[in-house]
Amino acid sequence: MLPWVRGRGALAAAMVALLCAAAPAVAQAAPPGAEPATRPAAPEASPDADSSFEDDSRRIIALERVEVRGLQHVSSRQVSEVLEREGLREGSEIVWPEDNRVRRARERLRSTGYFKSVTLVLEPVEGSDSAGTLVVDVKERSTVSVDRVYLGSSALTPFRGGVAVTERNFAGRGVLLGGSFVWSSLPSIPRGRRQQSYSVYAEAPQLSDSRIGLLGGAFVISAGEPYRVSGAEDDPAPSNFRSFDYTRAGGMFGVTFPVMTQLSLGIDYRFERVDALLPVQGADPDAMLPELDVRDGAHRLTVARLSVDYDGRQQSFLTGKGAHVGVDVQLSSSGLGSQYEYAKIVALGAYTIRLPWRHWLTPRAQAGQIIGDAPRFEQFYAGDLSQWTPGREESLRFSTRNPIDVFGTGIDTRTFGAMFGRFDLEYVWPVFRRTRNRGVYGGDLFLSLGVFTLAEDAEGRRRRREAEQRVAPTGFNADMGLRLDTALGTVRITVGNVLQRSPL
Repeated sequence: MLPWVRGRGALAAAMVALLCAAAPAVAQAAPPGAEPATRPAAPEASPDADSSFEDDSRRIIALERVEVRGLQHVSSRQVSEVLEREGLREGSEIVWPEDNRVRRARERLRSTGYFKSVTLVLEPVEGSDSAGTLVVDVKERSTVSVDRVYLGSSALTPFRGGVAVTERNFAGRGVLLGGSFVWSSLPSIPRGRRQQSYSVYAEAPQLSDSRIGLLGGAFVISAGEPYRVSGAEDDPAPSNFRSFDYTRAGGMFGVTFPVMTQLSLGIDYRFERVDALLPVQGADPDAMLPELDVRDGAHRLTVARLSVDYDGRQQSFLTGKGAHVGVDVQLSSSGLGSQYEYAKIVALGAYTIRLPWRHWLTPRAQAGQIIGDAPRFEQFYAGDLSQWTPGREESLRFSTRNPIDVFGTGIDTRTFGAMFGRFDLEYVWPVFRRTRNRGVYGGDLFLSLGVFTLAEDAEGRRRRREAEQRVAPTGFNADMGLRLDTALGTVRITVGNVLQRSPL
């Protein structure tokens, strides 16, 4: 169970955590790829383009010229590719006053994340009622984003810190470059060591004139994984734990393929060398060694991964109407060069609804299962499911806290599992939008409520049944706070951030 914060030291730590709770999180958007339309689409809604034409009668307008204004770092080629995929080019025709291609082009430009505002204006050509100039006026935002800030404290690890940064449009070519690191102080357990992780990655979403993209990366992880040797399963005191050391070093490469504007496929291959130093039975007379689910010594782990992502949301700052569905399948086998045998699948589904009073409501469901013997660091972790407990950061555990058992089902006795399910309902209240501001572009208040469950593998479930415990206990999730859309990414100032970063 979670103890109450006591004393001035804990109160000061909680205040520091509140000030550091603004953890940026990258917002992903659908890639702007689609086949160009062969003819103007039938009108459905009001156009997203302004116009200087005085006559609003429906007719065909020939585009004599397409002009892009306001570019600084983004190349005109990137904007032209989006327009051309909708058939908006010199010599093409659009339906005035309503053409769905104009709306779609605007949404695709906004979904790239390069612009804080996009306006399409149709200007008449002097002396002609059937020709016009399409003017695309954009205001760029910074392409450098701080995806995550790792800063906090726990009873196990007095300090941890790090950052993840991404450049989303390197040299104006649409190439994504990023890197991250996290570093910690010595843990509060005997013979523990500092944990640290470093990674770099790159992605070229589109190669030349093809629709295929390439991605790759490398990482090094030095871990001191805590494991329980004494005490009750719901007691997170560090004195009940010891740690074993392992290092992971490797890389990954893969390809991406946009099937359509909202749907993309990804295939990649990860390879790494794992070197683990497992504890020896009897080395610590007071220790009861559990199954650690990691091979001893140096060995290989390789994983082939297939991902399918459909993002039909119309991106609009922090929220967009539409569906988001994703499936991620991973396979590790000796046939791929691995010394582990398992399959892992995770699926996500969400749909954002815009309410009549201009607020947003999003139900979201997620589930996953592991078949086989996955290593400990690849299993589902309870802290990653709970919004009140520290999760893994760059694949490292910095806390021994389990989720808070609100329903009394025993969720605070579970750490790792082979199956999970989670459902959340989020309500968003847009507070302000400032496209002319250079620092903060918008802000939303939000409230989310949800439940989750975590179940162990077949052997673990059998033990729970024999002990007359719940096989799949239920946990409660809730969070509220402010999300800010800034020049450096999305900043979240939330109750959950404070709880996750405080040494409770």
